[in-house]
Amino acid sequence: MKILITGAAGFIGSHMVRALVNRGNSVLPLDNFADYYSVDYKRLRVTELHEDPNQLQIVDISDRVALEQAFSSFKPEYVIHLAAQAGVRLSLNQSQIYISSNIEGFYNVLCCAEDYGVKGFIYASSSSVYGDSTPTRYSETSLTLRPKSIYGVSKLTNEMFAEIQARKSKMRFRGLRFFTVYGPWGRPDMAYFRIVSAALGESSFSLFGDGKIKRDFTFIDDVVDTSIRLLDDLTTRGKGFADIVNIGGSRPLDMNYLIELVQKQTKSIIAVNKENPNPLDSEITMADQSYLTSIIGEQKFTPLEDGVERLVSWAKDKEIKQHLRVWIENTK
Repeated sequence: MKILITGAAGFIGSHMVRALVNRGNSVLPLDNFADYYSVDYKRLRVTELHEDPNQLQIVDISDRVALEQAFSSFKPEYVIHLAAQAGVRLSLNQSQIYISSNIEGFYNVLCCAEDYGVKGFIYASSSSVYGDSTPTRYSETSLTLRPKSIYGVSKLTNEMFAEIQARKSKMRFRGLRFFTVYGPWGRPDMAYFRIVSAALGESSFSLFGDGKIKRDFTFIDDVVDTSIRLLDDLTTRGKGFADIVNIGGSRPLDMNYLIELVQKQTKSIIAVNKENPNPLDSEITMADQSYLTSIIGEQKFTPLEDGVERLVSWAKDKEIKQHLRVWIENTK
């Protein structure tokens, strides 16, 4: 398949590029190297994970002309749209970037996909669309979606765009609701990254609240493998198809347990700075896997204990460890 991937220098995107190329696909990676976190880190990630780093094209999805040039020259059969402003904590004054990147950017990629005859469109959504109003386990069929952040609203807007467009499109659409993805080459704004850095003596860790909020941690390799299997399934669907699929391990664990686990694996004590709870944080996230299982069968997800061991091993590498603090401090 010929696959265009946006957000290809990102955490999930870089791993996805490598996996798809290794499976024999022709891939065009796009990214704008936004400075929400360290651009140097993103470039290193691309160097390490992409089979051919020089293939990546620097394209901002808010630039419709540049996008059209990429689509026109590559002529993709499928699009995996991962580019977005990540994170839930940007202030109201900073929130315009959610609109320009996550909504206007999504619209631009969608329009290009339609204009250039793309067969299928997979895009990143998020567990953030659920908020706290939906009973756990979070099901894709839930109608009580009340995001707690503008980021979550932007992702829910993407889902609505895709559903509406599918009704009059020959394309096939699939949204992937990712649940707290973690692992090597992860995002330095995320708690797991900062906890590991603190355990290795590179920084301290700010804990919002009492540490009892629970997250459905999902290891990066599971996310990539599941996403590709869902892409393969999408190729068999009829024109105008659209759905949403949860990708999560369905095993919520609290932050205190994550801290204890990292301390145990690194044989260290983490310096924890306790902060007030963040009102944008959901109390618990937990994926209902029923629909995912109905599509690709039973999926074994990596236990957090094993995933964190691999994350810690990566972070201990001297070429990584020496940069952890800088990568965290350079996050906006």
